[in-house]
Amino acid sequence: MNSSKTDLIEYVLENEVKFVKLTFCDFLGRQRNISVLSSQLEDAFENGVAIDSGAITGVGGKDLRIVPVGSLLSVLPWRPHAGRVVSVFCRIVNADGTPYGCDPMALLHREVDKFSALGYQAKVATECEFYVFKDDVGSMLVPFDNADYCACSPFDKCENLRRDVIVSLEDMGLKPISSHHERGWGQNEVDFESADPLSAARNFIMFKNAVKNVCAINGTHASFMPRPVGSQPGSGLHLTITLSGKNSDTASKSFAEGVLRRLREITCFANPTQNSYRRLRSGFQIAYSADRGSAMRIFSNNDVMLRTPDSTGNIFTVLALVFAAGREGIENNYKLRKEGEFTDCLFNSIDKSLEFAENSEWLRTHLDGVFDDVLGSIKRRAVAEQALKTDWELFEFHSDI
Repeated sequence: MNSSKTDLIEYVLENEVKFVKLTFCDFLGRQRNISVLSSQLEDAFENGVAIDSGAITGVGGKDLRIVPVGSLLSVLPWRPHAGRVVSVFCRIVNADGTPYGCDPMALLHREVDKFSALGYQAKVATECEFYVFKDDVGSMLVPFDNADYCACSPFDKCENLRRDVIVSLEDMGLKPISSHHERGWGQNEVDFESADPLSAARNFIMFKNAVKNVCAINGTHASFMPRPVGSQPGSGLHLTITLSGKNSDTASKSFAEGVLRRLREITCFANPTQNSYRRLRSGFQIAYSADRGSAMRIFSNNDVMLRTPDSTGNIFTVLALVFAAGREGIENNYKLRKEGEFTDCLFNSIDKSLEFAENSEWLRTHLDGVFDDVLGSIKRRAVAEQALKTDWELFEFHSDI
């Protein structure tokens, strides 16, 4: 819903909205929220609502406030119609109202502004894979069906779930364009219409929440883990970027080369969990091709698809780094390497990925002032994962993934 502060407050009053979820995103890409009564919404716009910095970075101690963004309202269709609930994405500010440097949405906003200053506009489309498991089998991960790629009912038992997800997303004002069963048992994919980078990132966060809720209502459990079952295919988050502006065809190639050159540095943010490397273990080649075997695809219209990220990352931070790398490619007029040409592969463990990132001056520059906090959040989760022993424990520990 595209609305101003006034429009939002009027909508809340006219539609008997009882609660407003003030939503934000932490460094690990997880949706967080504080619910306020609708009567408190105007005060939230004026003064914000207090939170602890630990909600963002995992390390508390600093007082912050979240302030609603009127244009980022979504109705939550799985909540009761009477006394309905809406969600509003928020920006994060310091206690004095100045922007908070660790706000993931602000990081992306900053990079998009720098990119636009070059004379280019960008849109991002997401393709997201996830698994659906039965929710009544104790300590076992049992896929909801054993169908394969693009299967039809009755073999595809996830068909009705995907339909409910799509309808819910449309009710929320989001724009999915297609869905299908993927290769794995109980694995699904939903594709979104391209949008500006900030909207695409916010839509993805809301999408994950919608899938989780719809599956829970239907007695199933959705997982966005990169590879929850080792014997089945991994789940990725494919990002397709379309550029427009002066000489956009040439710029797209330089953009792609810039991303490829910085992909190893981006990896620990795009693939920030131990489980991520169960999917990457086979080793994505840092190359592009027209097929699906490389880290990147470049289509005939010069759209660039990055295939390596997964859904455990913070999409705001990932896109911020992708656009920083692509901008570097355009500014330096990088020449795109030959198709299939590569000199390296991605990492096969989170430890190696983190070590490489920690020594990157480029990352420190583009995450100025927040680098240590961001990397610290990823390290703490990796240590917690390492202490767990079984797939089911991992699944339960990261039940919000």
